[in-house]
Amino acid sequence: MAKKKEIITVPNKQMGRPRFEFTEERLRQIYDLASFMCNKQEIGTIIGCSHDTIERNPKAMEMYRTGVANAKATIRRTQFKIMQQMNSSSMAAWLGKVYLKQDKEDDDDDHKPLPLGDVIDL
Repeated sequence: MAKKKEIITVPNKQMGRPRFEFTEERLRQIYDLASFMCNKQEIGTIIGCSHDTIERNPKAMEMYRTGVANAKATIRRTQFKIMQQMNSSSMAAWLGKVYLKQDKEDDDDDHKPLPLGDVIDL
């Protein structure tokens, strides 16, 4: 008589790394670190995940973008305060170049000066 083989079942093992959970505390950390202009790689190292994990999570990316925007607004606010409080013409000129594009040359002929021969009879 042939002996019956027993079927052994093995419980399913989870493959790969455990899923990284973005708790409210971690999302707040992302915002705070981005507010100090930390990049995603630095933030990932601090909170314990890769920068790719941050990029794949919509909530994490929203907190990152908001934090960076807050940092940029703080820098601009400080620049304007310096310009006003110190009456700094160099800071005013720099802000004009950056925000008002006052250093770009226009290709439009309407803004170019007339040739000297058109103004004075030579």
